[in-house]
Amino acid sequence: MLGLSLRFRSIASQLRVLNFHAKDLTEEHLLKVIKQLYPKKFDRAVKMRLDLTDSFTLWEILGIDAVILLENNEGKSIRVGVSLSDKEKNARNLVFSLKSQEGSLLREALNIQQYWVFLVKWKDFPQTPEEWIDILYREIDELPSYSGCRLIIL
Repeated sequence: MLGLSLRFRSIASQLRVLNFHAKDLTEEHLLKVIKQLYPKKFDRAVKMRLDLTDSFTLWEILGIDAVILLENNEGKSIRVGVSLSDKEKNARNLVFSLKSQEGSLLREALNIQQYWVFLVKWKDFPQTPEEWIDILYREIDELPSYSGCRLIIL
């Protein structure tokens, strides 16, 4: 799944929608969120001697593949958390966990208004930025569910 994440981040960066380095998503804030919401993951990361000053390590601990900022058809900027999975069961479980109280607290702490889990096989991964523009802007203009979390099958 790391390969899917890297490919998506590359495309999102090309499209200039990647929002990992927003001013309110500092390493200090991410570490605080991890300590507060995921103390066991934090302890495990410390035991594994992970670099807790590296933002990508912190995003990995949080289980978020990307954060993007999109403008909907009304001109409103919306921050979207993104995860990618190539296994349907894992994708559905992730959506379910994101709808939980803990998932809601995570989204609130990171100011994520919507969360999308893309179910996509490596061979079906959209290759061009143009394909992703169509997908992302089609999805941002859809009315979000109550939880703001949704599974998107590509």
